[in-house]
Amino acid sequence: MEIALVAIQTLRDLLIEEINFLSGMGDQVKEVETDLKTIHCFLKDVDARPDRYNSTTVTKQVDELNNMAERAEIVLEKYAIEVASKRRAAKISLKEKLKRYACILRECLSMHQVGRETKAIRCCVAKLVNSLESMSRSTGESSLSNTSANNEDLLSYAHDAEQRFVGMEKDIEHLVSRVKLDNNERSIISICGMGGLGKTSLARKIYHHKDVQNSFEARAWVCITQQFQPHIVLQQILEQILPEEKDSITNITDNQEMVRKLYHVQSQKKCFVVMDDIWEKDHWEILRRAFPIAEANSRLVLTTHNENIVSQEYVYKLDCLTEEQGWELLRSLLIRRARPDLTQLEAIGRKMVQKCGRLPLAISWENVSNNMDACLKHGDGVGEDKRVARVLDLSYNVLPYYLKPCFLYLGRFKEDEEIDIERLYLLWMAEGLIANEEKRRNETLRDVAQRYLSELALRCMVQVRGDYIPRRKFSTVYNKFTSCRLHDLMRDRCLSKGEEEGFIKVMDLSQEGNTPSNINTATTNNFNNVHRLAILGNREVLEKYILSHDLKLKAPLRSLLISPRLEGIRIGRITNDFNNIKFLKTLILEFCEFEDVKLPSEVGKLIHLKHLILLRSNVEELPLLRHLFLDEAQVKGGVLLILDGLKELETVVGLDSHFVRIEDLPKLPNLQLLDIVVCDYEALSVVMFMSHSLITLWIGSRVGFNFPCYQLGMCPNLVKVTLYFSEIEGDVMQVLGNFPMLKFLALDNHAFIGTEMICHATAFPQLQRLSLQWLSNLEKWKVEEGAMLNLSYLEIWGCTKLEMIPDGLRFITTLQELVTEYMPKEFNERLLVVNGEAGQDYHKVRHIPSIKLLHQR
Repeated sequence: MEIALVAIQTLRDLLIEEINFLSGMGDQVKEVETDLKTIHCFLKDVDARPDRYNSTTVTKQVDELNNMAERAEIVLEKYAIEVASKRRAAKISLKEKLKRYACILRECLSMHQVGRETKAIRCCVAKLVNSLESMSRSTGESSLSNTSANNEDLLSYAHDAEQRFVGMEKDIEHLVSRVKLDNNERSIISICGMGGLGKTSLARKIYHHKDVQNSFEARAWVCITQQFQPHIVLQQILEQILPEEKDSITNITDNQEMVRKLYHVQSQKKCFVVMDDIWEKDHWEILRRAFPIAEANSRLVLTTHNENIVSQEYVYKLDCLTEEQGWELLRSLLIRRARPDLTQLEAIGRKMVQKCGRLPLAISWENVSNNMDACLKHGDGVGEDKRVARVLDLSYNVLPYYLKPCFLYLGRFKEDEEIDIERLYLLWMAEGLIANEEKRRNETLRDVAQRYLSELALRCMVQVRGDYIPRRKFSTVYNKFTSCRLHDLMRDRCLSKGEEEGFIKVMDLSQEGNTPSNINTATTNNFNNVHRLAILGNREVLEKYILSHDLKLKAPLRSLLISPRLEGIRIGRITNDFNNIKFLKTLILEFCEFEDVKLPSEVGKLIHLKHLILLRSNVEELPLLRHLFLDEAQVKGGVLLILDGLKELETVVGLDSHFVRIEDLPKLPNLQLLDIVVCDYEALSVVMFMSHSLITLWIGSRVGFNFPCYQLGMCPNLVKVTLYFSEIEGDVMQVLGNFPMLKFLALDNHAFIGTEMICHATAFPQLQRLSLQWLSNLEKWKVEEGAMLNLSYLEIWGCTKLEMIPDGLRFITTLQELVTEYMPKEFNERLLVVNGEAGQDYHKVRHIPSIKLLHQR
């Protein structure tokens, strides 16, 4: 699936830019486009099949389709090389053309091979499509029964974990009290969390709880599983609620009749129903018609991996055990297995709990308690538990096709790393994992990336943090999240799946035992058919490896990451054999120190390279490319980075005007996205008049007397502005309020040194987040009705002379949160209700759901 998506992206670029360069080949390449889209559609359909991961036949067909997509991509890349050759030929002198005559035959043969391979691919695709269509028509109950059998096998694991239940006493008490409530409020309870947390165990404890049994006239338990069959689900519930009518219920064949009967009986009879392991929101939408949610005292409990299934109801989210709870669970198992030496085992046991990721299912595995010493010493055991792996695999298998590559990509980050979400979004986009076709109305690619991360979080595949940090380096707009991370066991499955599917291989040379003298060449060089390679490690090991090893690749490498842990690494070259990397599209070099501040010579030869990411690296010269992600990249010795000549450059992120020849920026005709830190007024003037390409602007020093005046059409795509120590005297609000797409504005630490600000009636039409911090001279702030109509978050910190909150805030109905910090006591008291008496400004903010007044002075 992922390979097909990347191949289509390759083709799209060719069709847009190169299609007319080689006569006679354009039509054949367009035919490959049609075939690739066909492959993609079939892969989407196959990916949704319930037997996708249980059928050998389906797996084989998917592998063949991906192979066809890969072959097509290679053909297109060869085609691009010939196009580049033709372009060069059109520009060279007559003398140089004479030197090239000897190459004509070779070029013709190469083009002939491209055409021949194209025809072969089309033929294979046609056969595979026919085969898949036949298979779809003949799909019977055999695959369904196989899937059901596998799910039954997994149910036994859940039951096994239930017998070793520990650490959920408060969860039980809380949920039982909610189930017993005699009102119609939140009659549905959703217990959600990642696989192995004990959702089923918790639901069973509630189901069998004495108080629950006494509170309901009838109860029913049904397991949904991935193989969703609504008629059978409804039938099983009815048979348990009305056991005396079992025979007649079995004879009901009409789904609508089944729904009406179940709805009616719950309206007349107080029922308690548990639906265990429901995976998809669509499945719930089909079933919900049978439940009188707001019209009866019946109760429904769902267990799910997907928090979004019934998000409008009561969601109870389970988390991993604490270390204490994990040790208590393991201790109870040791006692049961007659291991009396608990005092001596506690230190090892607590380490084992951490190794198990504090996941109940992993801790409950028999081998953990029987062989703790061996598991901990040799680093195996938990990862080999097929039950844990299969439970976590289920969560991956049901991901929509577009989320799978995004999830697998998370494996390239280090273990326990807090991943900055803006950096993640940029990487997803750079890797082509965020498709333009997925954009909804008025969405940017970044919005799509945020939506994808939200979906992964709701499906409990990734853990997210939502505390807002105003000056995150990568932050470009108002963020729902600030960072994310993978649970340790989920990361293990991510790495395993990524390598199994040829998506990514992460080679961590910093793990224990990997030293320069004993790196296992046979292991580290066995990359199979992987298309993305991440090499991690400390400085000493990485430098030794790169100097003494080479990449033995069996498939064209499209993405390469080299990242030491914190320390810089000296790089003179990437590989001895250029053929191993000539198809690279994304190159990520983190903490790298280049010889003579020049990128290795191989980089300049990578004609397919579109995304070069230099994180905290030093560089002076760049190759031709389209997207440049620098982030704290810099040159040494006062030399400026030269961008002149990079005519195809579309994206520059993480630029600092200290380290770039600023006059080069207007010479980039295709620049669409510019993220820059500006340190002087001259640089600011240049970037402000670059109009459409400026997306993110950070002003980090004094820029002069006033902010540049606004002119019609200036910076129509500017999304974020942060002013820091800029000491602007004129009212910056009157200028910035005109930018039509501005969503985030932060004025921080003497960014504005005037005494009064005004937001006019039409100002800031898209602004979502506004931060005013340490503006020590600000006394008055006026907001006219009609300004900032989309504002959702406002924070005011340390503006100690500000007299009051603006009256115009009462017109902003979208405002969800107001935070003040280090503000005078008198300012805050105006916003409060004390002893039943409202403060002078309370009427301005009474409509805001969340008001936080922190650390008042």
